[in-house]
Amino acid sequence: MKKHCRFYEISSKKSKEEKNGVKKILFGSENQVDTYGFIWVDKEKNILQIQFIFGELVLEWIPKKGLRFSKTNRAIEAPNGIGFQKGARVMHQIENKDEIRLVLEEARNAFYPGEWSEKILKKL
Repeated sequence: MKKHCRFYEISSKKSKEEKNGVKKILFGSENQVDTYGFIWVDKEKNILQIQFIFGELVLEWIPKKGLRFSKTNRAIEAPNGIGFQKGARVMHQIENKDEIRLVLEEARNAFYPGEWSEKILKKL
């Protein structure tokens, strides 16, 4: 049986900051080290935007645009060794139905912290 991602909310100084009434909530995964996410919420805790990164596959929910699927440039083979920097992530839209299905299935079957679970799943 597949182990689904188990998210937890990261509490940090940055996660307490608010800009123009919007707060960015950070999530880490307790069982998948290359998986994390972000949600942006208003003062009433309504989700304004979602971004989850599963390895190098990215799922985003943006109001009025719906779900978007991308892949980062970091999946490209890179030399191994000390000192090599992969650099910043650049996202490219993906069209591959199998990759889209994979990331959507993972997001829909993930475990999210209590107060956010239902709100996130409604968007997916």
